[in-house]
Amino acid sequence: MIADNGKGMSGEKLIEAMRFGSDREYNDKSLGKFGLGLKTASFSQSKRWIVATRSGSANNSIVAFKWDLAHVNKTNRWEILPIDEKNLEFKMIEPIQNKTGTVILWKDLEVVLGYENPNTDRARKKMINLCRDLEEHLAMVFHRFLMGEAPGRKLRIFLNGNEIQPWDPFSRREKATRSRDAIRIPLEHEGIHGEIVIEPYILPPAKLYSSAQAHSKAGGPKKWNQQQGFYIYRNDRMIQSGGWCRIRALDEHIKLARFAINFISKIDGAFKIDVSKMYVQLPPQIRKEIEEKTR
Repeated sequence: MIADNGKGMSGEKLIEAMRFGSDREYNDKSLGKFGLGLKTASFSQSKRWIVATRSGSANNSIVAFKWDLAHVNKTNRWEILPIDEKNLEFKMIEPIQNKTGTVILWKDLEVVLGYENPNTDRARKKMINLCRDLEEHLAMVFHRFLMGEAPGRKLRIFLNGNEIQPWDPFSRREKATRSRDAIRIPLEHEGIHGEIVIEPYILPPAKLYSSAQAHSKAGGPKKWNQQQGFYIYRNDRMIQSGGWCRIRALDEHIKLARFAINFISKIDGAFKIDVSKMYVQLPPQIRKEIEEKTR
């Protein structure tokens, strides 16, 4: 279950949010793009999922709909089903009982558990490991939001009641970390003008870290050699963590070099952003310039 304490949605907006390829406007700071994220993410893990929301004020009623693949297969109708508030499980009502917000509940997690009995020790251990991986992923991908560095978007994320602490790939709180002046590269793609901002960092060697624990944490989920290189951000959300985008090979001698590459969504086309927003290519027209300026 995922819950937030945001503004919630009206019934009309919830229906639109649950429609594939939902019709809405995305501004230059939006994290969304194709209108598919909620649906593809949910169906990739769950065969049946419910969204409940309360908007306007705490006095408004809760609106809820569900997608159910069993219903789709049985009726051959690609439709969501309304759920009356009194038929919702209390765990869905509780987070928005006296306030606005939205709750998503995934059911039938056969993809997650591999069709295992969820009550076994093996399944529980698998879920614990998945939660640890998820915590690392969220701490990295949304670290700018968690650190209050995304303008107007201060965010706190809790996983099973524990607050996730941001993972800063550039160790900026370490005194021995060295930063360089930002590099700005103008870019035009299909008549749209934008700018790429590159921020270079050289991280300290192990002996100059404030502690062995700090050095180990800075290594990142994939550890030091794999985490060198480019960290690419779209609207402050990380979409690539390390690697050199085929500009150079991983090298033990440059494992302390990390670069933040920033762009906004209006030049998505130049970066070949896909639906998952987890795949990106450096624009070919500026690859040579990036290579020269990140040596």
